Parts: sequence; structure tokens; C-alpha cells
Amino acid sequence: MTTVIRRRRPLVVLLAVFGLLLSACSTGPGQANAAAIVNGKTIGVDRVQELVDKARQAEPAVQQLADQRKLDLLSRAVLRQLVLHELIAAHTAKETLAINEATVTELAGQLTSSLQPLPTDGSASPEQIVDQAVNRAFEPTEIARDYLALAEIGRKQAPGLSVTFDFTLVAPGGPDDKPGSLREKAIAKANQLAVGLDEAGKIIDADMAGGLQAARGETITPSLAPDIAGSVLFGAPLNSVIAFQPNPQNAGWVVAVIRKRETNATPGPDDKPADARLATTLGPRMLQDTSQRVGVEISPRYGVWDLAGMEIAPSEGETKGVVIPIKNAGQ
Repeated sequence: MTTVIRRRRPLVVLLAVFGLLLSACSTGPGQANAAAIVNGKTIGVDRVQELVDKARQAEPAVQQLADQRKLDLLSRAVLRQLVLHELIAAHTAKETLAINEATVTELAGQLTSSLQPLPTDGSASPEQIVDQAVNRAFEPTEIARDYLALAEIGRKQAPGLSVTFDFTLVAPGGPDDKPGSLREKAIAKANQLAVGLDEAGKIIDADMAGGLQAARGETITPSLAPDIAGSVLFGAPLNSVIAFQPNPQNAGWVVAVIRKRETNATPGPDDKPADARLATTLGPRMLQDTSQRVGVEISPRYGVWDLAGMEIAPSEGETKGVVIPIKNAGQ
């Protein structure tokens, strides 16, 4: 197996690795009855349950989740929406966003008119049911305002965002393939790389020399890789190691060392302005820094805050990846 990354066409092969060429807290909050604490503000269990009950009444297909004992999916999705709302508030406290109230009203009306009951014969997927139920649980103007805020955050951040990183791919059938899930192997690799910047470089070099899919000093922007604009790659801080699965349809996990992260980079000749899809994909990821700055605690009743996924995972073993600071990186 030869090294996949060639210096002549690094981005093309990098996107191929990502599978994009064809697709273009165990202790929990300390306050009683707290589902989550965000920026010091408590989101109550009662509030989450109130919205879940409202969703069950408004969307008959939710009964399918209840019958399958999957209502926890809805509870976590509702709580995530509440957490994102607080993170948006924390972000806008430092950076003003231009949100047109007439546009909020218009979008809320479109949302309301578009919500048709899902089939109750079992043909709707749990993901479809959860998404629609969340939209029915919240006031349409609240959903619309948060959506537009996230899009504006993404639109403002996209032009100047650039990430330079080293990476190695953890894939099935490697030369050192051992029993265990790829997720476990990727996280173990991330912990190896997090020992130090110099050590990380040596490990990546060894992977390249050994014929693994790996590379040093790759630079990417959201417009060049819109399908992973919402991934942890674009939100991870400088001098951190991340492990994530860019494309659930492909088995491989990317383990990357963030060498440089710019927010005021000059767009390259191939970079395009952020369209609505890119902006809304990138927006939630741009709250990753805010979530680390203000703090997000989730009650074990619901799971854990998954920084890599910017969502709530049932447990630490079910997160979409990891973000690990590199030891002694600042020394």
C-alpha cells in the first residue's frame, strides 16, 4: 500500500480520504433538577420534559419512538436545542449578529406551514421523527431566530477560517490491525499524538513511511470542503488532537493534529463565498469555542456533552470523537 497523500495534489487526495469526492461529564451538574448548566444558567429537567410532552401531542409519530423505547433520542435532541440557544446567547454577548425580525417572522411562517404529520405506520425513521418533533416542540419564532443566528455566525466566520493540520487515517485492515473497534483505535492513536508536538510529528512521519494514509501540513477551508464544514476539524483549537469519522458511510476515522487555526485568513483563489448550506452547516461548529469558554455540563440522566459532535451523546463511549489538548504545546 503506497502513501496516498502526494504533495502535488494534496487537497484532492485529502478529500478522497474524507470520502467527499463522490458526495461533493460523568458527575453532571451540581444543581438539583438540572438537565444542563450552560454559562452558569440552569436548564431544568421540567423544561425538557415539558417540551417532550408537547412534541408527543403535536407529532403523532412520536408514539413510534415510545413503542421502541427510544424517547431518549427526543429528550437529548430537545436538550441540545436548549443548549445551543444558550450558546448562541453567550456568543452574541461578545459579537453582535444582524438578525432581521421580519425574516424571523417569515421563516417561522414557512416552518409552520411545512410541518405535515409524519406517517405513523413505522415508515418514518427515528431521525425524521426526532427532527420534526423538535421543530414542533419549540415556538416557531424561537426555532427560526436560532436558525438564522447560526447561519449568520457561519456566514461571518467562513471567509477567514483556515486550518492547517497533520493527519493519519485509521482504517480497517491496516498493517497493525488488532481486535477492537476503529473508534477505540482512533482514540488510542489520538492519545499517542497528544504526548507532544514533536512526538506527534514523528508518529505521522512513521505512518507515512509505513505506507499508511497520512500527511503533514495540510491546509483546508470550509468552502473547499463544505461537506465536513460542520466537523470538529474546523472547531478544534490550536495544539489539539482530534479523532472523528468524517463520513459515517466510510469506516475510516481521521486523527489529526491541529498545527494552525486562522480566523482572519485571506481567502484563496478556489474559495467561494459561503452559501446558505455552508453557513448553516458551519454555524453550530463555530460555537465549539464558546462552549469550551463558558462551560456545558449535562446531567448523566441525559448523557454527556459531545464536543466533537456538538451534541449530547448517551455516554462517553458513544461520542462522535474526541478533542485532546497536546501536552506542553505552549512551552
